Amino acid sequence: MNIKGKKIAVVGAAKSGLAAAKTLLDNGANIFISDIQSEEKLKATLTKENLLGKVSFEAEGNTDKVLESDFIVLSPGVRPNIPVLVKASEKNIPIYSEIEIAYRLSKGKRLVVTGSNGKTTTTTLLSLFCREQFEKVFLGGNIGIPMMSFATQTTDDSIQVLEVSSFQLETISEFKPDIGIITNFFENHLDRYPNYKAYIDAKKNIALNMGSNQCLILNADQQLMREMEPQLKCKTAWFGWNTENKKPSVTIKNDYYVFTDKEGKEISLFSSNAPKLIGKHNQENIMCASLAAILAGVEPQKLEKVVREFSGVEHRLEWVRDINGVKFINDSKGTNCAASITALKACKSPLILIAGGRDKGTDLTEWVETIRQTAKAVILFGEAKDRFRASLEGVVPLKTAQNLEQSVNIAYQMANAGDTVLLSPACSSYDQYPNFEVRGTHFKELVNNLSSK
Repeated sequence: MNIKGKKIAVVGAAKSGLAAAKTLLDNGANIFISDIQSEEKLKATLTKENLLGKVSFEAEGNTDKVLESDFIVLSPGVRPNIPVLVKASEKNIPIYSEIEIAYRLSKGKRLVVTGSNGKTTTTTLLSLFCREQFEKVFLGGNIGIPMMSFATQTTDDSIQVLEVSSFQLETISEFKPDIGIITNFFENHLDRYPNYKAYIDAKKNIALNMGSNQCLILNADQQLMREMEPQLKCKTAWFGWNTENKKPSVTIKNDYYVFTDKEGKEISLFSSNAPKLIGKHNQENIMCASLAAILAGVEPQKLEKVVREFSGVEHRLEWVRDINGVKFINDSKGTNCAASITALKACKSPLILIAGGRDKGTDLTEWVETIRQTAKAVILFGEAKDRFRASLEGVVPLKTAQNLEQSVNIAYQMANAGDTVLLSPACSSYDQYPNFEVRGTHFKELVNNLSSK
């Protein structure tokens, strides 16, 4: 992709947008950054990133200056239907996601993970599997390391293991995984999409450009994915509990993870007791990552060492502290109801749940029923607290807090020895925090500052 001398507008100055600006600038482009944050904050960000004076910019809104460009790079958090982007489309100015530009600038094999839940665990585990076999492995994408930050460092023998979101997949045009993975489909981001189908359609874009030389790994236990298969132009592979007649595949049989190749030959990989990760959802993540690794060329016998050592990712069912017999668990990455349900089922009762944040507008029925079965109390905070409270009235004792700090203090006061306090918000963090990582880190700080009763 020839970008030298091009005028490029980057809309959104978060991690992905800043990484795009830096790389494109280093490759000879003229960069204009447009962001809605205050001029003072944007200047501070550009100074910190060593971009002030090297790029032009505007703050506090997106004006028609964005249209004075050869193409536009869109950060994943920016909606593609904001007025200036609608105008850009009308003027036939190309709009690309950061991963689309990174794809065009990068080389090597790309293993790409999307889905509603389990993406980060699957992506991280897959990268560790690949590092057992390959010398050059890059981990990034929606996991917190923008693809653009390493795109130009890749070579033909590189392996890129990428987590991508539905937001990032909305504006791809050539982006194409060598191996694509969809972990699962559950309701999510209905604050952004008009309905569940529109959200699923965005996820399905992962296969948009995949052909006969590429493979898409699907969840055999989800009917929506089985229905996808006839529409695909690429090869398929399957993981899950019900992989009968689906191959290649990975499932659990007789207490062993088992890989079945396309000819039907079975290889036992490791005992189901080998992984440190707990919970049915993590068994599915391990199946998925194992299958992707083997198809990418990792020798099956190299997988067991990794699963025996891998203890999980930060902010996902992460043990924080035991104090006076009360266990605190950080599941800040539980940003939707399905993820929160998984956490509730994985934790030991009696359970006090802390939930809330920016509401995604998803159906709460199953979440409420799981709380009924698992929680002794719920503490609600953030923008979603009123809708959540209305759905939980009469189901479980409720408390409302102004913020996370107050929530932690209330939970600690309520808890008895043997209880678990679980932060699993079922919401995004954007009402009070820039991302779920900052929210989870704050939770851990608050818990670690608690004094013994």
